[in-house]
Amino acid sequence: MTARRSLITGASSGIGTAVALELATQGHALWITYTGRQEAAAEVAARCLEAGAAEVRVSRLDLRDAASVEALVAEITEAWGDLHVLVNNGGVCPYTAYPDIDLDEWDFVMETNARGTFWLTRAALPLLRAAEGDRSVINVASIAGQVGALATGMHYAASKGAILALTRSFARHLASEGIRVNAVTPGAVDSAITANLTPEARTKLESGIPLGAFGQPEDIAWIIAGLASPRAAFVTGATYDANGGTRID
Repeated sequence: MTARRSLITGASSGIGTAVALELATQGHALWITYTGRQEAAAEVAARCLEAGAAEVRVSRLDLRDAASVEALVAEITEAWGDLHVLVNNGGVCPYTAYPDIDLDEWDFVMETNARGTFWLTRAALPLLRAAEGDRSVINVASIAGQVGALATGMHYAASKGAILALTRSFARHLASEGIRVNAVTPGAVDSAITANLTPEARTKLESGIPLGAFGQPEDIAWIIAGLASPRAAFVTGATYDANGGTRID
């Protein structure tokens, strides 16, 4: 039986690494991307192989650069020819107060997070269409896209709100083809991003979480792995919250 093939962006740390390791335990063939240190991505790849991945490939990806996105898709097309799972996890999160956001930083965040998610999803559709069986896209959004910017930058919240809208839109457009599109909205999670918080900001943020602590990347990874599974075949256009009770509808 051929392994399910999955692409995970931003997999060299945090939630992306946890997702890669979770899917590795299920025997997926993985293609992981990074934007920073190649060494970190190579280490994640080695850990995934040890965890049971059928195969791991690594590429650098700049989500702001359409040519970089299209080159990645061309690489996957040549090597694999199809794709079962796309996890749009890569993104940026500057902690800039809204009076201090300039146009360059606004564009940087929106182009990386929102435009990058749109461009890669659209570019990867031929690969998803070519695969047999269950196909799905999982977008990593944020509680900030639901309730607005509190501990994050306003541009980050806007980009994550856009990702939620893209999730619903792609879900509607692709349902007739059997391609599922869902989103996960983490709250505060221990990661390279939240590591930049001051101790005071972290304490304040933590005090507003009913469960009393930050989440771990693995808490998000198991939800994404579940949505990527054929067992979730009837789930599309959904948003799964994982925020320790910070937002309860």
